[in-house]
Amino acid sequence: MPGTLFVVATPIGNLEDLTFRALRILGEVDLIAAEDTRRTSKLLAHYEIRKPLVSLHEHNEFREAPKLIERLAAGASIALVSDAGTPSVADPGARLVQSARNAGIPVVPIPGASAVATALSASGFDASHYVFRGFPPAKGQARQVWLESIRLEPAVQVLFESPHRIRRTLSDLNTILAIRQIYVFRELTKINEESGLYPNISNNDWPTERGEFTIVISPGDDQSAGLAPDILDNKELIELFHQLSSAAALARDTAVELVAMRFGRSVSDVKKIVKKAIILAKQQNG
Repeated sequence: MPGTLFVVATPIGNLEDLTFRALRILGEVDLIAAEDTRRTSKLLAHYEIRKPLVSLHEHNEFREAPKLIERLAAGASIALVSDAGTPSVADPGARLVQSARNAGIPVVPIPGASAVATALSASGFDASHYVFRGFPPAKGQARQVWLESIRLEPAVQVLFESPHRIRRTLSDLNTILAIRQIYVFRELTKINEESGLYPNISNNDWPTERGEFTIVISPGDDQSAGLAPDILDNKELIELFHQLSSAAALARDTAVELVAMRFGRSVSDVKKIVKKAIILAKQQNG
């Protein structure tokens, strides 16, 4: 008789968030397949659980999944865990789960912590319908397509981002989503947890570039909204910039400085408005 594959959600930060059921399962299974055995070892040590661990991550899942299926087929019970949260949700594990189902092996989910649900619950946005986006592509055409899909999606959206790309992604989102709110959560449930609307998160333009980030975007309809309100409100400013940069053939920075002087605005404000106008014009022109 085959064993059972338990898909176990683990804490996303605070170790007290492990459920009673997950604690029992981790203590009863024959083997634990972990994304990072070092991190899972700390969780197990905290709860004084001693079980064999095997590594199962994105780089070895294709090779290791068949071996685990053999053990399950022979009657072993295995718990699948990721570094934090629920396996297979922007984490490894989907291949193993699908292989187990194809082999007729029981798969039992053990629910628990989820950064997606945690961030949604604290965002204040109506999450009766939302879209989870995972991590943005790092660069190139894939990233541009991804950003455009963000702009066109009217539902609440949730995504993850790494600390070394958080500034770039927030800047891109703030540019293309002029009429939406962007809520940023850093280090959810941990001692250094931060959250707030971007921009002006924690009275600062940028969150600390450390830890793990979950971003929640408010609902909207940028596709049918036309130009963002701040673009409409600054129509004369934008027209003068285009006149100076095109007709007068001035360098962009020079044109921005002259426009800022003319309207009594800061150079950084004018740069931001102009950048949004250019991007929106490109999007509307295909």
